[in-house]
Amino acid sequence: MALIHSVRTRPAVAAVVLGVLVVLVAMVVPVSYERVAGQDVALTLTGNGIGAEEVRSVAGDLKSLVGGGSVAVEAVAEVGAPHYVLRATSPKRGAADMRKAAADFAGALASKGYSASVQVAPHRERVTSPAMAYALDQIIRISVDGKVASQLEAEIKSRLAEAGVPDAQVSVTDHPGGGRDVKLRVEREHVGDPGTAPAEPMPQLVLTKDGAPLGEGNGFSVRIQKKKINGATTLALEVTSEGKSAKVEVPNADTMSDAALTDAISSQLRQAGIEARVTVVAGKVEVEPAK
Repeated sequence: MALIHSVRTRPAVAAVVLGVLVVLVAMVVPVSYERVAGQDVALTLTGNGIGAEEVRSVAGDLKSLVGGGSVAVEAVAEVGAPHYVLRATSPKRGAADMRKAAADFAGALASKGYSASVQVAPHRERVTSPAMAYALDQIIRISVDGKVASQLEAEIKSRLAEAGVPDAQVSVTDHPGGGRDVKLRVEREHVGDPGTAPAEPMPQLVLTKDGAPLGEGNGFSVRIQKKKINGATTLALEVTSEGKSAKVEVPNADTMSDAALTDAISSQLRQAGIEARVTVVAGKVEVEPAK
């Protein structure tokens, strides 16, 4: 009762109690979502004279390649030489490294006289966890302390690959007079109901210095999306600069010239008080600080 009374009569206390309740709810309410948990590798093996011993040997090598786990073997009987499909799942979330390793593995088998082909696909699993754990799973925190541009660039790529985003284009550039640019580009296509989110949300990258997040209040960030609804493309941008933020939407962007698209984006940013350099080449949009 004392707590209820203080909430009614002291607004500051009410705000604190509400905040605590929100955190508690976030900790206990389950959220179901899909995440990339590894890579599925399927190896198709064909060749004359392949017997149980040969298949067992290849399966053992494949098991070592993917990092453990079981290997399922399917024998397919067809006219001519039979072939085998070996399937395994790697816990490694980076697809690019696994594709290269699997291709090298298939090449080594080919040098032994086998005909081998390989396919690598993301292994997705549905996870049900508290909302707060879900939110933390989507955040990648990287400290910039004591790291040169090349080190930071490599770490960002590696951490994103571990989070299931192996194809991110990352560029880190130091300026002679001080300052550092970090550019990140990830392209994704979501097919389905425009109101639904992709199967696995993109993780959020947070860079920190001396333990504090960078870019809060004095950074520059851009998020660009193309939404295709009923055949029409809408370009959506979220731009943050020096504590100001703007949401830009340009309908029918696919029917506009580069110059018209540049003017439309620049105009909306200026209306929001953000001065930026907008460049559009063949429909590809770049937004950078004006300075």
